[in-house]
Amino acid sequence: MSQSPLEQRDWHLRSILEAIPDDLMLVDQEGHIREYKAGKSPHHLPMDRFLGSTLAELLAEQAEALMEVVRRRLPPEQAPVVQVALEEREFEVRVVPMNEGMALLLFRDITAERQAERLKAEFLAAVSHELKTPLATILGFSELLLYHRHTPEEAREFLENIHHSSLRLRDMVNNLLDTSRLEAGHFSLSCQPTDLHVVLLQTARSFSGVARLGQIDFRWELEPLPILEVDPERVAQVVGNLLSNAFKFCPRGGTIWLRARAHSGVLIEVEDTGPGIPLEEQGQLFRRFGRTPSAVARGVAGTGLGLYISRAIVEAHHGRIWLESEEGRGAKFSVWLPL
Repeated sequence: MSQSPLEQRDWHLRSILEAIPDDLMLVDQEGHIREYKAGKSPHHLPMDRFLGSTLAELLAEQAEALMEVVRRRLPPEQAPVVQVALEEREFEVRVVPMNEGMALLLFRDITAERQAERLKAEFLAAVSHELKTPLATILGFSELLLYHRHTPEEAREFLENIHHSSLRLRDMVNNLLDTSRLEAGHFSLSCQPTDLHVVLLQTARSFSGVARLGQIDFRWELEPLPILEVDPERVAQVVGNLLSNAFKFCPRGGTIWLRARAHSGVLIEVEDTGPGIPLEEQGQLFRRFGRTPSAVARGVAGTGLGLYISRAIVEAHHGRIWLESEEGRGAKFSVWLPL
């Protein structure tokens, strides 16, 4: 049976409305919700709560700004976008005037966008702070070397500070580049037969000056290791990230261990006597930009990329990385690389 032109138009309108990904509401001039259609998002608003209620009941103090736009009946291109928070999510609401004093409200979920913006702002602030500190150290101590008299012992201390700050800058740039490569799917390894004992020894020695300056007892216990097919620079990057974190959190007078032994491959451990990591925060550590509230509260600088990249490197080697820690009892990161 053929449809009439009116039925065809109604069918087309319904099809269009169903295809719109946003949550839709039809309200009158008093703010009564007459109709509601859930959007395509898995986080759409619960429909059964809205029908028969009002915007004031739904949005409380946020409703008035939205009702003002509804009453003014501006054309859609002139109507302002109103931002509201509902069901612990954030929405942009657009108002489209309809016939008989009705208005169509389109709720677009922007929660993920706002979260991304907040993460980006926090990340830029963290990177700026991280860059300023080693740059200031390099500039300060290089000026002392250039323009002031100093003893050989003082010159060595200045150079150790410059060297450590340069390593921090290098690691930061590597982490930023690797994050971009991971997101673009261009992350790769250059594996070759490697004696990790040599790689770990060189990495440990690069932190000896940091340990001396921070008055931290840094010990490395490296047993003879089997030859593995790995990317030596990437493994050094992982261990460097773990040691860098340990030195950030370990207090003066504390101890940091770097251990390695054969274990159906190689097992590498970095352990410290720092404040430890609360169990409820440990799940955040290996995420991109993952900084724990306790680290932020202590004012410990960081971009939240080191462990994220370290996990990607270890998993690309078909290995594992994990954490053992209790609050107040230090932390131990373990990396296992298979034969």
